[in-house]
Amino acid sequence: MGLNPVADILKRTDKVLKSAEAALGNVDTTLVDVDGKLTTVDATLAETRDVLGQVQTLLGDLNDKLVLLDEVPELKAKLDAVLAAVQKG
Repeated sequence: MGLNPVADILKRTDKVLKSAEAALGNVDTTLVDVDGKLTTVDATLAETRDVLGQVQTLLGDLNDKLVLLDEVPELKAKLDAVLAAVQKG
């Protein structure tokens, strides 16, 4: 220690406080960066939910069409029977 121990302690304290202030500045910068990324993630999740909703709608439409396709053989058989009856006259 120098001639004035209080001054030495104050100098060391000042250095530690400056270091802490720099560290807090880094933390603040990091938090701002994280906040920006979280905003991006939130927007991406919203878009994903929208796309999934559209996919769900399309899958419902596809299912409706598949149900109709399942009915085609039965309808064809009925039409063939009607055609045969008409041709017999």
